[in-house]
Amino acid sequence: MLRQGDLFHDVPLAYPLPADEVILEEGATEHDAIRRRFLSGPFDTGFALLVTPTCSMWAQGADDAYAHPVRTLLVVRPVEDLVARGVLTADNLALTRKYDNLINYMYLPALEDVGLPESVAFLYMPVTLHHDLIEGQRVAQLGPEAVLHLHRKMVWHATSKQVPREQFRPPEGEKAR
Repeated sequence: MLRQGDLFHDVPLAYPLPADEVILEEGATEHDAIRRRFLSGPFDTGFALLVTPTCSMWAQGADDAYAHPVRTLLVVRPVEDLVARGVLTADNLALTRKYDNLINYMYLPALEDVGLPESVAFLYMPVTLHHDLIEGQRVAQLGPEAVLHLHRKMVWHATSKQVPREQFRPPEGEKAR
């Protein structure tokens, strides 16, 4: 079962806009609001961090079922890319490594065994996908303290209220299954 804080690889990081074409589900017309539409076109894939709350994903009363297929993930990009584009300076990067003190990003150290370079998760750039697009793509999972830090970063980003680490203690969620 997936948990908030899981890290995935080969995740679509954005929708192709404008799309090369819009493909209607077989038998659909342009005015048929019930049928699904599919975007076609190039898009980047990469690492992403699951932020859908675990308690929202898991079905109540069932140990091995999901309540719904919707997953929200944060785009994860290599620090090297942000430095090359001038988003992070050498000073910002040093402080980010030490304190993870930028409101829009969460620092992630390199995980060489899964191919993740030193990176940041973009707190301002979530993508929402169907569960099937990430099934079998999990490569790592944040530990309990890192998940707590993720919660703190998401609160800071959403509210602009930065709570010191030693004071940030959200209510405990349900125990691991």
